[in-house]
Amino acid sequence: MLNRIKKQNLDIYIFLITIAIFLAPYIAKCNGVGTSGNTMLKIGVGAKATSMGEAIIAETSDIASIYWNPAGLVRVRKSEFSAMHVEWFDDIRYEWIGLAQPISRKVTIGADVSYLYMGSIPRTIESITEEYEQDGTFTPVDIAGRIALSFEVLNGLLVGASMQRIQSQVNFDKITKSKINDKTAQGMAIDVGCIYDLPKIKGLSFGTCFQNFGGQSKGFITKKESMPFSMNLGMAYKMQMKTENKQENTPESEIQTEQKTDERKISGALTIASSVAFPSDDSINAHIGLEYRFSNGISFRGGFKTDSSFDFPSGVSGGIGYDSSTYQVDYAFVPYGDLGNTHRVSFNIKF
Repeated sequence: MLNRIKKQNLDIYIFLITIAIFLAPYIAKCNGVGTSGNTMLKIGVGAKATSMGEAIIAETSDIASIYWNPAGLVRVRKSEFSAMHVEWFDDIRYEWIGLAQPISRKVTIGADVSYLYMGSIPRTIESITEEYEQDGTFTPVDIAGRIALSFEVLNGLLVGASMQRIQSQVNFDKITKSKINDKTAQGMAIDVGCIYDLPKIKGLSFGTCFQNFGGQSKGFITKKESMPFSMNLGMAYKMQMKTENKQENTPESEIQTEQKTDERKISGALTIASSVAFPSDDSINAHIGLEYRFSNGISFRGGFKTDSSFDFPSGVSGGIGYDSSTYQVDYAFVPYGDLGNTHRVSFNIKF
């Protein structure tokens, strides 16, 4: 009876995934690049995810899940604090901190705050004597806060949701030609996601996430911009890599063949992840990522995504990390063609 229920749950989930695939082009119809606001929400968190080509919709299992797929938060088994710093191009800085707290083995809550600073930008206006002239500067600043809840509904079926508030502000300084007040825009967004770990195939997971439902409650002037909504589908497969222990060829060892197999040493773990995104303000794009984690905690990662409009090697990403039972450090490198290269460093503490 129990096996029949599990089979029905798997059939229902596969059915929902199939329907979502066919509906995705209609749900996330492309309106053209630049047709949505609050682009800060497109900057992913966690150096691990970025180095794997942002393909971790079904694989995410740490505090960064609050961004990629809130369903993955319930995989966090200890209290976890994380921080990330991004060196973006053109002196843009992005900071992020997050906290996850398990309530039980099947319920986890989380919260995070992100901050985007672009520095002072010269304000250029038309001039009477010349074609253009500079009149002061303006400084764009974005900040967002989010809370999330994730729980395991059935064995292997994880669901989660998050709600965030976003505020974008433009501050003007040293304006002499005309008085301009600082401008502020505000908005709300909701993310909903689920992950299913297949019980019959250990290590195989499927995931979906609908990101940035909502809109602005206040625009910079009068027009309110839409959120960068995206529907994401993903899968991941994690396999343990094992090596045989050397044993003497004795009658006793020959008799215990099955025991020898069980005593193989785990040398590492290989994770293969992929995802497809259907954004509302761009074309459909695909992501793929790989990670090999050695038994000593060191990980090497690489990835590729097709949503880059820059020349090769833009779209390629890579990184390295180290984790233990108490902390994790990750680094990611992502090139953006002529705009330059970006670097991300994130740090997790488990307590």
